[in-house]
Amino acid sequence: MARNAFKRSDRLGHLLQREIGNVLQLEVNNPRLRFVTVTGVRLSDDLKDATVFVSIIGEDKQKTFDSLLNAVSFIRTCTGKRCYLKFVPRLNFKLDLTAERASRIDHLLQEMHSGDDREAPPE
Repeated sequence: MARNAFKRSDRLGHLLQREIGNVLQLEVNNPRLRFVTVTGVRLSDDLKDATVFVSIIGEDKQKTFDSLLNAVSFIRTCTGKRCYLKFVPRLNFKLDLTAERASRIDHLLQEMHSGDDREAPPE
């Protein structure tokens, strides 16, 4: 059995995902950021850069994302304190559009199936 089944960057990514989410919910004073969910964190192998994928619920996603970018240094500082890290990676936030894409595909499939029902020959 392999001694190190997971890379350190994977373990640290999971920790950062949980703690960044906690910082957004508990420590950031911007109410707009309460609707941000951290869906994943991907770290570089040298642990210096972290791509943080977020999903935003609500109508004005761009303003919420801009607010998130304005708070990145505060989030990084709080996350470092919560994780007791000697070096906190740079946080690069990216909008995760997986849920929107899945919803669109589901909608298209439903339209396609409802179109099949109308074109079916009578039995």
